[in-house]
Amino acid sequence: MDESLAFERERVKRFQEHHLVERYHLRPPYPPETFVILRGLIVDEPRVVLDLGCGIGNIARPLASFVDRVDAVDSSLAMLERARELPGGEAPTIRWLHGRAEDVVLSPPYALVTAGMSLHWMDWKQVLPRLARVLTPRGLLAILNVQQAMPWQQAYRQIRRRFAGGFPALKPNLVAEFERYGLFRLLGERQTAPLLMRQSIEEYIAAQYAYSSLAGLDSEQRASFEREMRELLRPFASGGLLSFEVTATVAWGKPSCHD
Repeated sequence: MDESLAFERERVKRFQEHHLVERYHLRPPYPPETFVILRGLIVDEPRVVLDLGCGIGNIARPLASFVDRVDAVDSSLAMLERARELPGGEAPTIRWLHGRAEDVVLSPPYALVTAGMSLHWMDWKQVLPRLARVLTPRGLLAILNVQQAMPWQQAYRQIRRRFAGGFPALKPNLVAEFERYGLFRLLGERQTAPLLMRQSIEEYIAAQYAYSSLAGLDSEQRASFEREMRELLRPFASGGLLSFEVTATVAWGKPSCHD
C-alpha cells in the first residue's frame, strides 16, 4: 500500500474513536462572523446546505435555523452521535447522514456546500465533480479553515512534530491544490475578525488529542507529551488561563465537473 494512502486511512480511522470525539469540543470554534459570511453565500432556492465531514456539527448546528435544511455528512458514527447530543443537534432541519462524501446518498439540489477542514481526507477527483453536479445554478462550495495565533506556536510545532508518529503535515492550501488540478474555481475569500479564546493548560493539552496526528499516542507517550507541554505553556498562562486568537478563513467558488 502507498505510504501516504496508509497515513490517510489511519487518520480517518482515528476519527471513529470515542476518545478523540470526546475531546473534539475543546478544539477552537468558528468565530460567529463565519456564519454571517456563509449565510451571505446562499442566494438560490431551495435554501438547502450540504455540510461535508460535519464532525460534531460545528457548522451544521449554527446554520440550521437560517436555512430550509442541512444535510450533515460524516463517515464517523461516533461524531454524528455526539453531534445529536449537543445544543441544536436535534433541530428538525438537520439530517445527520452517516457515510462517505464520495458515495453517500444525497438529496440535491444544494444552494451551498460547506467543508470545514475535512476535504483533506476525501478523494478530490471524485468529490469535487460530484459537488458540481449537486449544486444549484448559483450554488457555491465554501471551504473553511481555522487558524490560531499563539505566542508559543513555534515551540509547540516542534513538540508536535516529534510526537506525531511520522504523520505528514496537511497541505497548507487546499484551494490552490484544487485549482492546480482544475477541480475548483475560486470566486472569493474572506477572513473573520479574531475571536479571543481562553483555555486552561489542561484543556488546551486535552484538545490536542482531538487531532488525528496525536490521537494515537500510548500512555507513556502521552505522559511525556503532557510534561513537555506543561513546561512550555506555564509561562504563558495568566490566572491559570491561556489566551490566544482564533480566526476563520472562508474561500468560496465553483467546483468543476471535469473528472
